[in-house]
Amino acid sequence: MNEESIGAIRKRALMSLWQLIRLVDEDADGMITGSPYATAVVVDRLQQTPRLLPDSLARLGLNALARTRNGDGSWGSPHAPTGYRTVSTLAVVSMLLALPSDAPVDRGWVREAVRDGCEFLLADPESLAPDRLPSLESIDCTVPILLDRVAERLGYEGGRYAIALDRARTAQRAKTDRCAVMRTRAAEGDRDAWREYPLELLATAPRGWNAEDSLSGGAVACSPALTASAVRWHGSEMRGAERYLRREGVRHQGLWPALAPATNFERAMAAALFARLGFPLPPGFTASLSASLRAALGADGMAFAPGLPPDLNSSALAVFVLNSWDDGVNPGCLTAFPATAAPMATAHLLEALTTVSPRRTGPFRGREAAALHALVETQHPDGYWSDRSVASPVLPTAAAAMALSRAIEAEFSADALLAVSRAVAWLLATQRPNGSWGVWHSTTEETACAVHALGSCTSPMIERFVATALRRAHIFLVDSLDSAVTDSVRTPLWHYKDLGSPLRIERLYTLTALLMSGSPVP
Repeated sequence: MNEESIGAIRKRALMSLWQLIRLVDEDADGMITGSPYATAVVVDRLQQTPRLLPDSLARLGLNALARTRNGDGSWGSPHAPTGYRTVSTLAVVSMLLALPSDAPVDRGWVREAVRDGCEFLLADPESLAPDRLPSLESIDCTVPILLDRVAERLGYEGGRYAIALDRARTAQRAKTDRCAVMRTRAAEGDRDAWREYPLELLATAPRGWNAEDSLSGGAVACSPALTASAVRWHGSEMRGAERYLRREGVRHQGLWPALAPATNFERAMAAALFARLGFPLPPGFTASLSASLRAALGADGMAFAPGLPPDLNSSALAVFVLNSWDDGVNPGCLTAFPATAAPMATAHLLEALTTVSPRRTGPFRGREAAALHALVETQHPDGYWSDRSVASPVLPTAAAAMALSRAIEAEFSADALLAVSRAVAWLLATQRPNGSWGVWHSTTEETACAVHALGSCTSPMIERFVATALRRAHIFLVDSLDSAVTDSVRTPLWHYKDLGSPLRIERLYTLTALLMSGSPVP
């Protein structure tokens, strides 16, 4: 690779970077990949509400599901392990079995899709045992419910899959009883249960539910699936719901996302990336992003998106960005959230607290020390961290290492220094021969996160090793620059009801890493 080609690649990366930042700044919705699970639930509800929502929406979703079916009969990322396609395939098969005879879809295709989907799901019924499934959101309740629906709609007693379904449901029995309890609690209006149970799978509205009060911009709880369900429960039109479902369906070519709009999350993640790396933004973007985050950050914190309650992760990102960009805010909301065992949220909290001044006394000091201790204690002996919100250990390891490094700059901690050193050693040891990182195979997002961590946490003793690793990573990132969203190097890694990816954030991480690795540590 000569200097001319390197210069051209850097120019392309920078142009793409500024275009993405403009989209993040201006778009009011954000961009998370489409979800077969969410789409199946939306279409299922649309078929139950033919007079409330137009048939064109159901047709949009059915066409997308027909287009995205994998060769093995499943739905979901074909580049991820089969367990990650279980929930989405169950949801689609369940929906297809309940389609009315006049549904806008070829019945022959429906029979074939159901057959192949059941073959995929039930080839090894024990693979549906809880300990063999990934930690997707609400999976302990989602799988038992969908299995029961498939059995019921398929004709459980006499169907050709009766024995396999019985074995699969037996494998899930450990979770079935708890799921039934949670369903009862959720239906009776227990708001704690609402946070754990997939409400979109309830047949009727839970007690105390007020559909109109839960609306924000036409969306219910930032969820297309729950929005479509709420229309069904409500039994009449809901303000902006049709417009919201149409907008999100069209934007994602018929595959509704698990969550939308993701505005607050996307802007906070993007801004935190640039604040963390000290990467200069074009004039005006810093002020614009700060203004939008300040507007979204209330006294109780910031939510992932409008319509959801504030959460620690989003609030910490917002505080970190605003204080890093000299636009100080009152960080008191951070002390009100309960402690979490999630390394990524803890890392973002620690980052935010390092920007609070003065912080050496009072609740901020105690919370910072607790966050640092939590990260040190939850590190795996091999040097990495794992987080239930994401499939790969590279992402939480990078986040934790960078947060601990930042805390060490403010106040030395031998425990934190050792944890960072072990994390860097693990990253160096797990780099693939082609210069990438990946839990299943090479991906740009994991490689980008590793590059950020190595570039930010290097000690003088290992600069040479890190420089070599960054050069190898740079070659991989350059080769992957034109990869499509459906390529294996861009396999989704984030845990929603099925696997998803915050596409713009993933791309921003990748482009900044490409630019960083092109000028490695000397």
